[in-house]
Amino acid sequence: MSTIRATSNEAVYKIQKFLGMNENPDGDVKLKLGEASICRNWRVTRDKNLQRRPAFHTKIDLGTGEKVSGMWFGNVHGDEVALASSGGHMWMFYENGYLDKPKDLGLLDTDGRVNFFAFENIAYILNGEDYYSYDGTKFGLVKGYRPLVITGRDPSGTDGELLEEVNKLNGMRRVWFSPDGEHDEFLLPEKDLLSVDYVKINATGEYMDPELYSFDRYRGMVIFETAPESGTNTLEIGYSAPATYRTDIGHMTNAELFLGAQDNAVFLYGNGTNEAVYSSIDYTGVPRADYFPDLNEMAVADKNTAITGMIRHYSQMICYKEHSAYSVQYGMITQANGNQQWGFYVKPINRTIGNVALGQVRLIMNSPFTLHGNDLYEWHNTSSYSSNLSVDERQARIASDRIYATLSTFDFKECYCYDDNDNQEYYIWYKDKALVYNYAADAWYLYTGREVRSMCNVHNDVLCGTADGKIMELTTRYFNDDGDAIDSYWESGSIDFGKAYMRKLMTEVWVGIKPQEQSFVTVTVMTNKKPDYTEKNVTGHLASFSNLDFSAFSFSVNRKPQVKKLKIKAKKFAFLKFVLKTKDLHRTATVLLVDPKIRETGYMK
Repeated sequence: MSTIRATSNEAVYKIQKFLGMNENPDGDVKLKLGEASICRNWRVTRDKNLQRRPAFHTKIDLGTGEKVSGMWFGNVHGDEVALASSGGHMWMFYENGYLDKPKDLGLLDTDGRVNFFAFENIAYILNGEDYYSYDGTKFGLVKGYRPLVITGRDPSGTDGELLEEVNKLNGMRRVWFSPDGEHDEFLLPEKDLLSVDYVKINATGEYMDPELYSFDRYRGMVIFETAPESGTNTLEIGYSAPATYRTDIGHMTNAELFLGAQDNAVFLYGNGTNEAVYSSIDYTGVPRADYFPDLNEMAVADKNTAITGMIRHYSQMICYKEHSAYSVQYGMITQANGNQQWGFYVKPINRTIGNVALGQVRLIMNSPFTLHGNDLYEWHNTSSYSSNLSVDERQARIASDRIYATLSTFDFKECYCYDDNDNQEYYIWYKDKALVYNYAADAWYLYTGREVRSMCNVHNDVLCGTADGKIMELTTRYFNDDGDAIDSYWESGSIDFGKAYMRKLMTEVWVGIKPQEQSFVTVTVMTNKKPDYTEKNVTGHLASFSNLDFSAFSFSVNRKPQVKKLKIKAKKFAFLKFVLKTKDLHRTATVLLVDPKIRETGYMK
């Protein structure tokens, strides 16, 4: 607490750093100078000034009237693209610039939350019903890679080498045959086929005319009119079998990229079980998000509890259940035939604390943040020898003591979390409320006004997908929420100025504001003696031709901070609260300081 002492028992106390919200469960008498017991629709800047929150302004109305269940922005084959899901459709509203009208890309079940991830220049989409992608031209179901299951197979099927596993996404396969120049019947490794899709000459890459061969689907046999010339792996036959495990992929709702220190494998989870599936590379070594080999499954601990979150953390991946956490580490396994295969080793980290909100684990300053019980947890290893998480219950630390009262009213299973890394703000949305953590300023505050279901950042435009089908921008360029006034309210703790046992008198307070086009804040106080005092308005305006309000027009062009002296008299109090509020359609506010002059008048009786 900073003070300017006079020769008497009178001093000017200085509140020049605003520290965000602190909902102390034992009351607000222990709050620091600058902390708030209530901080609604204000934000704390990096310089720790108090600024009215940005306005919700409709950027795009999708016209569905239904929730925007997911949004994503990224690169697709060199083009910058922003996608949104709403009203049973996938929409594109940005393609190297905002579109005048959102483009309907196709049908998609949007009843649940829709999640996106990018891989190899393609955007992939999970909705719990099936697996989709957008490649810059076409949106639709992921067809999946056709694996090369056997090479060097002779026509009778008695020889050959197993190569790639079948793909869960489809029943398509291909086999390389080595003809002997005599046999015209080629036996495939499976029977009861759906179709033989093609025959290709590997040397030329040409496809054989279907009139030159037939197939027996029940026996799994291809019959040629003339026996192909002899050779090694010269003939490729592609076919489709009816067996498919596509639902194992389609019912997944979330994804994480991990392969040790790289992001070459896609892990899918969120189908309500303890299992995750992961993608692989093809035989040429190219990583693929459309190839999930049949045996690429990872079960985490008991079957009774489901995986609720995965996030890569340094060279390991942290896997969460509702009441536990595990470390997944990458290695190589040598099989009996000498081939090497990826291996993932699961080790327990914590047996009591985990994550409740499905898919909402976020990495904030290289520490995973999870919602568990009634708290927000930060997972951080403070040891000097390693940054990786290990078996140590001290690494899960509660990070929400200052917001416990509000956070405990949230249903974590319905929460949506977003990390706006560009502005270093972390959001926990529940219905029409968001607890926002500015980790650059280490300050919490509360936003209200719109029900947000999804978010993304497009070149520093913070976009929010609402429950009624709108994409709204959180912006300081506007002063109201599409015509609704922003109700901003800041209330300090009960301040005793270091001497709770003394009666005090305040007659004046200095308030500093930042000059803006239209700046307005109302200042008042409350004491333990009286809840209502005189309200004083502080304004500051700059000459501008935007958002003109001629009733308060000014020719001032001084952009230096302005300090106003307010006469507010409060006497015989032990504790004092300051209140800063504004609810105006055409004005904003940035408060720099609140400096009251306090005189001690005797001991409390």
